Amino acid sequence: MVSKALQCLQKSSNTTDIYTQALLAYSFGLAGDMQLWSALLDSLAQYSTSSGGQLHWERKVKPLPGTESFWAQALSAEVEMTAYVLLAYLSPPKEATADLATASQIVRWLSKQQNPYGGFASTQDTVVALQALAKYAALTYSASGDMTVTVKSRGSFQQEFHVDNSNRLVLQQATLPEIPGEYTVTTRGQGCALVQLTLRYNLPPKSATTFDLRVETDPKECTGNARVHFSLILHARYSGGRSATNMAILEVKLPSGYLPDKKSVRKLEDKGLVKKLELSADEVILYLDQLTKEERTFTFIVEQDFPVENLKPATVRLYDYYETGEHTEAEYSAPCSSAPSTEKGNSR
Repeated sequence: MVSKALQCLQKSSNTTDIYTQALLAYSFGLAGDMQLWSALLDSLAQYSTSSGGQLHWERKVKPLPGTESFWAQALSAEVEMTAYVLLAYLSPPKEATADLATASQIVRWLSKQQNPYGGFASTQDTVVALQALAKYAALTYSASGDMTVTVKSRGSFQQEFHVDNSNRLVLQQATLPEIPGEYTVTTRGQGCALVQLTLRYNLPPKSATTFDLRVETDPKECTGNARVHFSLILHARYSGGRSATNMAILEVKLPSGYLPDKKSVRKLEDKGLVKKLELSADEVILYLDQLTKEERTFTFIVEQDFPVENLKPATVRLYDYYETGEHTEAEYSAPCSSAPSTEKGNSR
């Protein structure tokens, strides 16, 4: 089975897509096919971006300005892609064949993209990047090492951090007294340490329209049995700079006191409209293979579980799983949200 899978991948090895090349290089490295592994890495080297002793890979088509996560140094897709290239360099079965010189340049770039909490722009790129960094750390591990890192300002500030085998995994930190300010970092001894400057401040998220999302209810007004059940209709399409999204996620919150009709939701999956779905008491999450410029409609039934007065609007969130900066939200109200109820309950 593995042999047939590799044969199938070999037929795709002439692709020019950088992300796919990175995945293939990693796969053939793990499989021990050094000829294809080397050819793919040679091809990837042509698309690399190098500066200041750092190496990374960028996507050919950028999202619209303002759609990237405001806390991220680099786009999620580029972090993930670069991490896969690093894994490819480190993947051959024999450690001696790993190109640690090139890998160290990639590690420098990846380390600079980490946010203050050690992660990256999204869950997906964080998982892959940490896997790659961990593999590099395992290959370069040495039981010996004793060093001191000194941070100085132009004024009187000076802080020393001692790193040895007993505390090499312990986070050491200090508050810089002057921001803005000029600081120097010096080291003495032997070993490896990551020094990161973290600025903690609040900024409003950047926004740009990359999705069109409309939410309707049927019926729209509080007529007939609308209090007991109604249909929720979601209209969604991609309007960003690419031809289509990666996997897209629709997170649908339900009004208080309402539950999704499981049978009607699962019909979306049966018809192939939805790749995967998750149901809970107050939320429906739809996983879509992708969204294009063509509008797609998703409809399911919502049923009342218990009556609630003065219902607040519920929200629907739509975003690209790999480019979380591309997102939008919409609100909707149950048809009978403002109508008086015969019973009292908790408000949302």
